[in-house]
Amino acid sequence: MSILQRKQPEASEKNGYLLWGLIALELFMSFSFLGYIHIEPISMTFVYIPVLAAGCLLGPWEAALLGAVFGLASMWKASAFYVGTGDAIFSPLASGKPLQSVLLSVGARALFGLAAGLLYRAAMKGKHPQAGLLAVTTFGRTLHTFFVYAFMGVLFPEAGHTAWDALKGMAEWDFFVVAVLTDGIVLGIYRFLRSGLVRQALRRSRRQEPDPAREAGRRRGIAGMIVLVRACSFSVALYFTNRLGIVMSRYGIRLTDPISYDMMHLQIQFLLGMISLALLVILVVVLYLKNFDYLYYEAGLDGLTGLLSRGQFFQAGEKALGEREPGQPEPGYFIILDVDAFKEINDRFGHPAGDQVLRGVADCLRREFGSHGILGRLGGDEFVALARRSMSLSEAEAALERFRQKVAQIPLPEGTVTCSIGAIPLEESLSLEELYRRADRLLYEAKQNGKNQFVSGATGSPPAAPADVQFPSGTAASKCRRKEESH
Repeated sequence: MSILQRKQPEASEKNGYLLWGLIALELFMSFSFLGYIHIEPISMTFVYIPVLAAGCLLGPWEAALLGAVFGLASMWKASAFYVGTGDAIFSPLASGKPLQSVLLSVGARALFGLAAGLLYRAAMKGKHPQAGLLAVTTFGRTLHTFFVYAFMGVLFPEAGHTAWDALKGMAEWDFFVVAVLTDGIVLGIYRFLRSGLVRQALRRSRRQEPDPAREAGRRRGIAGMIVLVRACSFSVALYFTNRLGIVMSRYGIRLTDPISYDMMHLQIQFLLGMISLALLVILVVVLYLKNFDYLYYEAGLDGLTGLLSRGQFFQAGEKALGEREPGQPEPGYFIILDVDAFKEINDRFGHPAGDQVLRGVADCLRREFGSHGILGRLGGDEFVALARRSMSLSEAEAALERFRQKVAQIPLPEGTVTCSIGAIPLEESLSLEELYRRADRLLYEAKQNGKNQFVSGATGSPPAAPADVQFPSGTAASKCRRKEESH
């Protein structure tokens, strides 16, 4: 597959960025005041919102994964000595029932995410999807507490809660406030990610075709940055804990083992919060760089057809050929073609029709050679392709014949679009410029022989009196010609 004309990645790549972003946001909210607001007598929780966002934007399984992350963070926070008795049941270390605590903390939240995702999916298939999304989001808090209380009732009946306790929350004064905030956040994210600006940015990030060496270097840089951030965060946490102990001793305050444990416990929470924030920043930087790469890539495209311009084609082609294994045969063909009687098409039907023909030829090139070739428009009606795929001569000619048949289907008010083509196999010793010159001689021969055909041959010097072999393909107008040149 080409480094410049490969198939666009599927939506899973885009969803991967969004999923990691939501995971980082979930952790950041779990360990900051963005997720928990404690201002006496108010205590509100928003940590379930990224789970709802995942269910709305990605799907049930992604939402279940976010729910599991939510539960793991909750289980960690409940494992400190300073938590209350009611929260201790969420900790396998403090509850005395390790398995039940894991099921309560992680299982209930994962099941909540799965249920929310399924409800969002059903809402989107309804007659009024936005109203359905709003309803699921509004009652997202109730759905979350329903699963938590249901698991409590089964696993920890001594806590005195049942699933129906979730309905009591709907009667509390803060239900409306939290519902409005949640609706605004989730639906705001939903509409923002579907805005023209974001769609364009995501489309650019999917369509850009990076230089493999540059992309590999960038990935190494990002991996190194993540390792560095983690190492620095651990260093800060350990330093802070150590210095806090020294300060306490200086003032005659002795830290007991439980206090030291809780201090380290809080520092790890701080550490996880900082790492999640750093991950969010890194994701934003990566998307920005991918968008920038596409703008750079787009600047080298032909404005009419979307293929590479002359300069970019030769630059990309030389780079691709420079990556050949020494001593190894180079698979593939260099192909050059012209649209037959293109000036006449412009004169008879107008330049808009001519532009449509050029776009059609470019589309035919993409369909036949785009998945394994570097494609370009050198100017006017001249197109080139560096098809880097192992092909025998008969396979190459079959591909060229399929291409000609596709070109013949390009609509014209009258007549049929045809092309003359020269194709030459790649050879280790030849530069892209030399391949271009030799293929151009074969193109000239195709035109001299009556156009609407292709001539393919070896890369050696042409003999004085070449012998031609006819390859019929059904009609006189679609005859192909092959010329094998000797070295």
